[in-house]
Amino acid sequence: MKINEYGKNNQQKILCIPGVFLSGECFSTLAEALPEYHMVCVTMDGFHPGCGEFESPEQQTEKLIAMLKNAGHTEFEAVIGLSMGTIFAVRLAKRPELKIRRLILDGAVNFYRSKYKWVVQTAIYLIFSYFMKSARKNPQKSIKTMRKIYVGDWPEKMQVCMESLSLSSLKVMAEFLSDYKLEPGVKQPMHLLYGEKEDNVSINSEVVWALYPKAEIKVIPGYSHLGFLNHEPDNYAKLVRDFCVKKE
Repeated sequence: MKINEYGKNNQQKILCIPGVFLSGECFSTLAEALPEYHMVCVTMDGFHPGCGEFESPEQQTEKLIAMLKNAGHTEFEAVIGLSMGTIFAVRLAKRPELKIRRLILDGAVNFYRSKYKWVVQTAIYLIFSYFMKSARKNPQKSIKTMRKIYVGDWPEKMQVCMESLSLSSLKVMAEFLSDYKLEPGVKQPMHLLYGEKEDNVSINSEVVWALYPKAEIKVIPGYSHLGFLNHEPDNYAKLVRDFCVKKE
C-alpha cells in the first residue's frame, strides 16, 4: 500500500481511494483541477510493484488507517471512493480515528448480496485474471485496448496495476466483491455517481435509499464505469467542489 499526495499541506484534505486496477496516481488530473485541496490518494495492496498482498478487506482497512494516522492525515473534507474504493470509503466513514465530513461514492460496485454469489465470484475472477494475463503477455496491446475506454495516462497506470496483482490477491477481492452488502451506520452526507451505461444503477439506488434516504444520486449521461472522472476531470472537480461547500 502506498499514498501519493498532491497540493499544499495547509489545505483542506480529500482522501481518494481507487478501485480494482487503479492506483492513487489516477487521481492526479483531478488534483490539478482541485488546487484548493490537499489530495491524499491511496494505492491499495496488490496494485503496485513490490507491494504486499491484499489479504482481506479488514486487513486493508486497518493498514490504511494506520498509514493515514502515521502521516498525520486524520481529518478530511471528503472521501472519494471509486468502484471497490466505495466500500472502503463507507467503512472509514464510521471509524472514530478519522474525521470525515462527506462521502462521494463513484461507480456501481454491487451494494447487495446476489443469490448467485458463486457465479458472480467466478465471473469476476475469470474476467480479471484474463485482463492480468493479457497485460503481461502483450503490454502494448493491453494498453491499446484500454484506450478504447479511457483517455489520458490511465491505460499506462492501469497496466502497472494489472501486471502487479497476484492471483491470490485477486481471489480474495473476487470473493469480497461478490458477497458485499452496503453497510448501515454512516452519518455523513453521501453523494453517489453512476454512469448511465452501468447495468446495476437502478437496484443499487434502491439499496442506497433504503438505508440512506437523504443520499444524493447523480447519473451521468453517456458514460460507463468511472468514465466521467476519466474524460471530464474539470467537470468532475466542479461537482466535488459544489458538494463540499454545501451546508450539512
